[in-house]
Amino acid sequence: MLACAAVLAAPAFAGNVLPKAMSTYLLGPKLIRAEIGVVKGKGATLDDWRLDRGKLVKRYAAGSIILLERDSTKATIKVAPNARVFLNGQQTPVSVRRLRPGMQIAVSHVGDLPAGSVYATTGKQVPKWPAAAAALLLGPKLVRAEMFLQDTALHDYRLDHGRIKQVGLTSLVLHEADGTDVPIEVTSTAHVKLNGQSANFFQLRKGMMATTMHDGDKPADQVYATGR
Repeated sequence: MLACAAVLAAPAFAGNVLPKAMSTYLLGPKLIRAEIGVVKGKGATLDDWRLDRGKLVKRYAAGSIILLERDSTKATIKVAPNARVFLNGQQTPVSVRRLRPGMQIAVSHVGDLPAGSVYATTGKQVPKWPAAAAALLLGPKLVRAEMFLQDTALHDYRLDHGRIKQVGLTSLVLHEADGTDVPIEVTSTAHVKLNGQSANFFQLRKGMMATTMHDGDKPADQVYATGR
């Protein structure tokens, strides 16, 4: 999810857009799957990343694997035959032929392209994506994301990141890096951080960069902003 839009997006490429603890939670063991749009390079291209995590149902075959995800969804994921498999946190990759039913799997890929890397564990511990993944996917090149997590309930978290174009009484309009203007309703009790410090909604200003987060169709209850 870039001449004029690219200029607007450029300041967003400095610093994190979410607190580290929030990024860790969103990409942590409770994540089931996600679709995350990030700006590619310096141009107007948007990469649509897909993330899935679950238990391997059967061995790699016909260019794909099948995962049973935490919400009982069966997902078929394309995987390149020469994909690198990182097993039990080891740094040296192994072949996809080493994957076995029952292993816990985490995999990411762009759009409909086959995945080039797979993270697997043989025990109950869920595999982690590397720190570089969080830096890319939930860093300053983030445009928007939809992330399904399950703890005590199933959550459908929606994230939007862009420059504040308009501030209303209980809403924002974000100009995102792909040129989209997105209206965001914000709850009156929203948790707001401005330049890393606790703030209130009425301190937000046009021109600031902001990341909003809400669960499903509910108003945003978290806003992280930078600027003056």
